[in-house]
Amino acid sequence: MISVLGLPLERAKELLAAEGIEVTITEARSKKGVPGGTDARVIRQTQTGEAKLILVYSVFRTEPTEQEA
Repeated sequence: MISVLGLPLERAKELLAAEGIEVTITEARSKKGVPGGTDARVIRQTQTGEAKLILVYSVFRTEPTEQEA
């Protein structure tokens, strides 16, 4: 089975769907979340069956804010 760790969530879903793999998606985040976060990336991949996976993703802020620029 292919690894999609670190990939954007949407791209990971596309790749797995093309392989015929059923995907369940769960979000992991801190209580505060990530203000301004827009980049959802896969942080964990667990195989639960021959063609089934659980993907855990988290949202990251990959663009600097105006204050940081």
